[in-house]
Amino acid sequence: MTMPVSQQRLARAFVDLAASVVTDAGDPTGLLEALAAQGTELLDGCAVIVLYAPDERTPARVTGTGEELMRLAQDALAWDEGPGPEARRSGRAVPDTHLAGDLARRDWPRYAPRALALGYGRAAALPLRAGEDTVGALVLLGRGAAPLSAELLELGQSLTEAAGWNLAQDRLLRESRALADQLGQALTSRVVIEQAKGSLAARHSITVDEAFHILRSHARSQRRRLTEVAREVVERRLELRVE
Repeated sequence: MTMPVSQQRLARAFVDLAASVVTDAGDPTGLLEALAAQGTELLDGCAVIVLYAPDERTPARVTGTGEELMRLAQDALAWDEGPGPEARRSGRAVPDTHLAGDLARRDWPRYAPRALALGYGRAAALPLRAGEDTVGALVLLGRGAAPLSAELLELGQSLTEAAGWNLAQDRLLRESRALADQLGQALTSRVVIEQAKGSLAARHSITVDEAFHILRSHARSQRRRLTEVAREVVERRLELRVE
């Protein structure tokens, strides 16, 4: 169940995945849609579903085509059953599985009959990873009883890895920006506190250590942030008593 894929089609698919920018850390809809679309185009003969469930705080979502297939994918999430949830949970690929076989009927008692009723006889799932974390899965459903080929599964894994690389890069970028913001805020706070210490020391002819003690004592007594008190001192909106 596979057809030769031209180098041009492959290149276009990977460029499309690389160009799918994640605009919201909790909602990479564009990337998920690109993965589903490219999988549907390249993995001929298979229905492709993308499951995204990065953590317990973020609502899980599925992307693909076909109302009945999407309803099955949503139900699989609710049941925590089927190849997608299994690959997401274990972090390992779910191999090509005969949906009418004993294994599928035992492990997926609700999913397998529904998929069979929709005309699908085979199923597999490939984990979607962002760095070390498994954040979802690519589900492949084949019609009929013919096994899904190793070449098809390998191509699906390559597409999934490309999407996962995009997710991982986005995560690193956001973490770097957050760290830079934290460092910037810490530096700004430090500068303001040093300015306030110097201003208070000059005004009252005391040491900078004594000035810092006065600032800190006032902030604690008023249950305010030290940086806020220091800024008001620098801007002369607050006069502190020196005993």
